[in-house]
Amino acid sequence: MSSVNPPPADAVPGAPEPSSAVPAPGPAPARRRVPFWRAPFARRTWAELLYGLVALPLAVLGFGLTVGFVAAGVSTVVTVVGLFVLAFAVILGRWLGALDRGLLNHLLGERIQRPRRFTSTRRGPLGWALGRLVDPVGWRGLAYQFLRFPLATADFCIAVTFWVCTLGAMTYWIWRRFLPEQMGYDGLLHRGATLWNSQRSGYFLDTWPRELVTALIGVALFWLTPWIVHGFVSLDRMLGRGLLGPVSASQRVRELELSRSDAVASSNEQLRRIERDLHDGTQARLVALAMNLGQAKEDLSSDDPVAAARAKALIEGAHQQTKETLTELRDLARGIHPPILDNGLESALTSLGARSPIRVNLTLDLPRRPSTTAETITYFSIAELLTNAVKHSAASAISVRVRPRGDLIVFTVADNGRGGAMLGGGSGLDGVQRRLATVDGTLEMDSPLGGPTTATGMLPYDA
Repeated sequence: MSSVNPPPADAVPGAPEPSSAVPAPGPAPARRRVPFWRAPFARRTWAELLYGLVALPLAVLGFGLTVGFVAAGVSTVVTVVGLFVLAFAVILGRWLGALDRGLLNHLLGERIQRPRRFTSTRRGPLGWALGRLVDPVGWRGLAYQFLRFPLATADFCIAVTFWVCTLGAMTYWIWRRFLPEQMGYDGLLHRGATLWNSQRSGYFLDTWPRELVTALIGVALFWLTPWIVHGFVSLDRMLGRGLLGPVSASQRVRELELSRSDAVASSNEQLRRIERDLHDGTQARLVALAMNLGQAKEDLSSDDPVAAARAKALIEGAHQQTKETLTELRDLARGIHPPILDNGLESALTSLGARSPIRVNLTLDLPRRPSTTAETITYFSIAELLTNAVKHSAASAISVRVRPRGDLIVFTVADNGRGGAMLGGGSGLDGVQRRLATVDGTLEMDSPLGGPTTATGMLPYDA
């Protein structure tokens, strides 16, 4: 680990546009493994219990509507009306799928992406109906309603049964005394739950050792029930991932289209910026430099002492303008490709941190040098994240870590600032996300209000 504590500077090179100051949560963070002993107290456990309770009514509604519309459409398919009924059933499959996808994403922390919007080139009412009938997303939504109904029923029964038994067993010693008395096989009255009671035998939980064993069983179930419920809910998770997300081929085409569009837009914007900087900065300085040198040339050809002094001042000014122009050209070139990046990512990031007004702790652990594209994208992404932290976080320290994960480069930029950073606000963070998307990379933000903020980017090692 290397730590740099630089003198103050105005900003880190490669500064993005300011991010939105409106606090909002970023994307749902990746689910973390819950330790066994912490499962009863984890948010996931109670979210899955709530999902089991809420999902059944929605599953009953979805199953009933699906069966009704599909049956009505199939039974009348020989008529034109049947085609329209089935078309509406497919639309219903999309609507119900969107509702269930939102439930899985927001309650269980899934990240099922929204499929593409349906488009059809068919004209006329009949063409509209026939076009809807070939919408794979709608049919998959209907299939989810059919398959999800038994799963939701199982989730509800398992969740309610096990949690009721768990809490009942743990508190049995309290409420046993309120149970009515029963006549046992032995001719005696017993007050307590019974596992069985016949004319020849019976087993009543009406002694303190049996109460203790029952309570211990309840405590054991208190830790086992979350995992039992989690196992059944995981089946619903897998079904949702398989049927409620985009069709893989269409999603890939969409991602490639968006990535290409973003790459072209980013390239055009960069070219416009370079043209603007050259026109407004460097070109204007060179024009002024040429005029000053021309005036100095005329003054030197004269024997007038005043003209000679003016020529000397013009030459000195031209010399200063030349140095400033060179500085501008170096900064402009650094924005295209910093020369220090030729020495490797560690040298470039160390130099980047040294120019930051906030102390930066850098940790880089890459077993081999990434491709040139991966290095460049990683460098500029970290540069923009540092700039965002410097401008908006009010942090006192920033940590940057770059490490491998299989065939990926994973980098994190974390600060102890006030948080509230978000994706989707048209800021420099979105620029980082688009930059990474051009090589199938991703960016995740974890920035609760009050901080800390952690940005995690991933991209292929040999992009």
